[in-house]
Amino acid sequence: MVEVRRRQLLGLGLASSLVGLGALSYMGNDSGKLTVARLELGLPGKIVFLTDLHIHFSTSYLEKLAEIISLEEPDVLLIGGDTVDEYTVDRAGVESFIKSLEAGEKFAVMGNHEYWSDQVEWISSLLKMNDFKVLIDSSEWSRLGKILGLDWHEGRRYNSVRTDGIVLVHDPNAAHYISGDCLILAGHTHGGLVLGGIILYSNSDFVRGMYQLAGGPMLYVSRGLGQIFPIRINARPELVIID
Repeated sequence: MVEVRRRQLLGLGLASSLVGLGALSYMGNDSGKLTVARLELGLPGKIVFLTDLHIHFSTSYLEKLAEIISLEEPDVLLIGGDTVDEYTVDRAGVESFIKSLEAGEKFAVMGNHEYWSDQVEWISSLLKMNDFKVLIDSSEWSRLGKILGLDWHEGRRYNSVRTDGIVLVHDPNAAHYISGDCLILAGHTHGGLVLGGIILYSNSDFVRGMYQLAGGPMLYVSRGLGQIFPIRINARPELVIID
């Protein structure tokens, strides 16, 4: 029943998007206008963080993204979930993109759409076959220190955790439950709908960019790199690079 409701909501979302597209088109659509966000945090290596790819099929946009990542030569590559969704029709295209990603070490977590589309097992297997460590509420050590990966929780409530190093999680609301000297990297919001500095809509408490949180953590919420429907208003897709 829950899954049916989700699919109904997605259908309603499509209808609403089509209706709203005409009203919003005068503001400009940022879909496909890739930007690179560079954060200088004094890390002993380079991280490339990509999230919310929502790959449906192979595109020149993905090819361009893979080329940029290759040129960056990251020490650690992190994927923050929602690599695929209910509208992924070209698994070969997903496989080709994942195989193209090169880095010293690679880690990934799942997002809500991997679960909602029942593709967790498939995408996890694909990532592991391409040298990713898939973190399901677990941690691994990397050349940059400890990396804790938190899984998507449907109720958006998480066990409290105190940790150092890097926390990789799809849901930025998980930051409410994290403390310690750590950097939290999240996505999910697609940058929300922000116009003139005013947040008109967000599906999360943290919308985009950097936050300094009580208890020590820094949180960076990426606008992500894709979307279910090709509409982005004042929210260019971003590839995050951290040194």
